[in-house]
Amino acid sequence: MCGRYVLYEELDEIDHFLGVMERHGEYHPSYNIAPSNVMPVAFAGEGGRRMLESMHWGFMGWQPKPGESPFLPINTRDDSVAQKPMWTKAFAERRCIIPANGFYEWTGTKGNKTPHYIYPKGEPLFGFAGLYSDLAPDNRPARRSYSIITTSPNQVMEKMHDRMPVILHPSEFGKWLDPAQHDPGYLQEFLQPYPDDGMDEHIVSKAVGNVRNNEPGLIAKADLFG
Repeated sequence: MCGRYVLYEELDEIDHFLGVMERHGEYHPSYNIAPSNVMPVAFAGEGGRRMLESMHWGFMGWQPKPGESPFLPINTRDDSVAQKPMWTKAFAERRCIIPANGFYEWTGTKGNKTPHYIYPKGEPLFGFAGLYSDLAPDNRPARRSYSIITTSPNQVMEKMHDRMPVILHPSEFGKWLDPAQHDPGYLQEFLQPYPDDGMDEHIVSKAVGNVRNNEPGLIAKADLFG
């Protein structure tokens, strides 16, 4: 599961990290990105040109009928991408990378959950593997939508959740986004837990649980004795 993440990096740094050549859409840094937010996503455009475009978080697989609520999943399981009809075409043709400075996960029991902030070691950003759709809700300022692929947890994450986002190494970005690559067997090799020594985590304020809260202090280590 990946239901909240963070992106506050400058656009030039995001471009450099992802090898982006062209941008579209607005970008507003956020310390509490939630489903339905519109955030930058990298993908291969015409001729393989790497683009960064603001997309709606919540994958729209089809246009809903009038009066029908759209189904907008925010995550895609690694064991579903090559099997379920909703994902197979996107997995073959519309893969993307979602930049993030880190993400949140919760531990504990309902009503008393503790939020953790998970962030990269040795890299300025994470690059989540994702899928995108050429559809987006009409009431959002985006023409595309996306989902983050999840996999089994590494040792850092297993104490928090039984799923974690698929995080790509920069050396894998070009292969993952290659528009000429459609083989599901080859592509599934990228859907692995991130190395344990590539990330760290700490407990943060429970204020992150309210999506209206959005400030740098949300990612600060919580003072558990204050």
